[in-house]
Amino acid sequence: MRNVDYDKEVQRLEEVFSELKTMLHLSDEIIIRLNDKFFESIAVTLEKLREAINTEEYESIEMHAHSVKGSAASLRYTLISEIAQGLEKSAKAKENYPYEQELSKLSDEFTAAAHGYLLWKKQRDS
Repeated sequence: MRNVDYDKEVQRLEEVFSELKTMLHLSDEIIIRLNDKFFESIAVTLEKLREAINTEEYESIEMHAHSVKGSAASLRYTLISEIAQGLEKSAKAKENYPYEQELSKLSDEFTAAAHGYLLWKKQRDS
C-alpha cells in the first residue's frame, strides 16, 4: 500500500468537499451521505470485481470497473477512478493485463481513501 499523509488527505478532502458543495449547491449532510454511500457500495462492487477477475468475465470486469470509475470521479477520488479506468479499458479490449495486481492497487487506494474520509469526518464532528 502507498504511504499516505493523512493530514494532507484530510485537508485535500476538505478542499474537494468545499468545492463540490459550492459547485453543486450541496449541504454538508448530502456530501457526507454521498461519501458514506460511495464507500459502502464500492466495497461491494470491489468484491464483485474480484469475482469477475477470478473467472475472467471481461464484460463483468468492464461493468464493475466502469461503475467504480464513475462514482470515484464524481466525488474526486482521482486515483481510484484512474485505476478503475485502466481495468475497464483492458477488459473491454479483452487484453492481457495484470488485473489482479491492478485490483490490489485499487483496493489499497480505496482503503486509504476510506481511512482519510473517516478521519475527515471525525475531525469535522469534533
